[in-house]
Amino acid sequence: MDSNYEERELRELPEPPHWSKALGVGVVVMGLAVGTGELILWPNLVTRFGMGILWAAFLGLTFQYFINKEVARHALATGESFFTSSSRIFKWFAPLWLLSAILMYIWPGWAGAMGTTLKELFGFGTYLGWAWFSLGLVLLLTFSGKTAYGILEKSLKIIVPTFFILLLINSFLNLSLNDFKQAFIDISNFRGLPSGLSMSVLLGAIVFAGAGGLLNLCVSLWYRDKQIGMGKYVGRIINPITGKEEAVSFKGYKFDPNPDNMRKWKKWMRFVFIDQAVIFWLLGIVTLLLVSLNAYVVLKPLGAIPEGLQVAVAQANIFGKNWGTFGYNTFLAMTFLMLFSVMWTVIDAFTRIVTDILYVNSHVGPFKERLKGIKNVSTHVLYYVLISIIVGISALLLPYKQPLTLLNLSAVLGGITMAIYIPVLIYLNNFKLDKLLRPNLFTNAVMVCAAVFYIYFAGSAIIEFLS
Repeated sequence: MDSNYEERELRELPEPPHWSKALGVGVVVMGLAVGTGELILWPNLVTRFGMGILWAAFLGLTFQYFINKEVARHALATGESFFTSSSRIFKWFAPLWLLSAILMYIWPGWAGAMGTTLKELFGFGTYLGWAWFSLGLVLLLTFSGKTAYGILEKSLKIIVPTFFILLLINSFLNLSLNDFKQAFIDISNFRGLPSGLSMSVLLGAIVFAGAGGLLNLCVSLWYRDKQIGMGKYVGRIINPITGKEEAVSFKGYKFDPNPDNMRKWKKWMRFVFIDQAVIFWLLGIVTLLLVSLNAYVVLKPLGAIPEGLQVAVAQANIFGKNWGTFGYNTFLAMTFLMLFSVMWTVIDAFTRIVTDILYVNSHVGPFKERLKGIKNVSTHVLYYVLISIIVGISALLLPYKQPLTLLNLSAVLGGITMAIYIPVLIYLNNFKLDKLLRPNLFTNAVMVCAAVFYIYFAGSAIIEFLS
């Protein structure tokens, strides 16, 4: 099947910059992780079943750290996205990932949730008006930057720390040392899965505990646009209005694993570790714990188990009663930042995935004849046109008021795709990379456990649905 795509071109592995300049993708993925899972799904579950259930969220986050690292490994070594590399071994993966992305990410669930939040925060306007405003803000910010990835990273480097500071303020107002002590006791006292818990709901919550679904695979596209490793030779997506377009390659690259290149390779992988382990995994664990514990301490004594976005609104109202307007507004502001970061990042990732699959397969591969109509469209124009169309479709779908149901559906479909692509990723990194670039035994063992984990939960969710 490799014959359908061009042979990877041999180049030198670029010299890594200072480690601080390599940071960024972890912040973007963190922007995804602080969204619906932390704000809605896990606070709802801990209120119903107790803090002990967070073991599943922590396990999901840990698995996703290893997944992100392995996606980055292949991208750094080849300059290719996972969507192209996987299609080298099975041509129908390309349309499968394309269809999956559309089914999972076209729904404006986050925009709808933000419409409700902003209406509560400002006290005027309508749910739809604020939701449309949020979508418009995504387009405005996207078109204001020279590069699609650059403006996203710079903005999230402001949004994510601001959200985290607000979370710390709310936690200081609300939590005591005894709350943390009891939480650690409950989490460490593993009791398995509680009775009455839907497998599809749990799978969705585990997927949304991090990036989840195809969003983990988009790490390869973000690292490539940041020009890390062999992605240096691919080119970035440039705003055709404000920037000068660069040539973007549709083929992959490889390097000779000589001593000098291996020295540079180890530095690149160290950057990925810092980016994903410290920013994504560690901050993700802390965020998930604080948001869930706040919800548990505030809502559990009242016997209140609000559904959907009402989990956040109920907490905001209770903070308002205890700490006045300051507590109420800081919680809603924090909620807005969480939802906006995940909405913008999902829209960017969705657009980036579709752009990559269409652009590459219009030039090479078994579907190039069917896509020859867009062969002469640059990847820059393709991205900015697609993001405008996607935001427009989301705006049209908003009045149907389907956020929670479709967000749950998106999460379950994400878990199913993870059950498919994790074994593929294991195969790519252990059989298609040079032996010196392959993951070690421990990483492979964790990845196999992750594959079994998601296959089990995805299968259980499907069986539950069918029965």
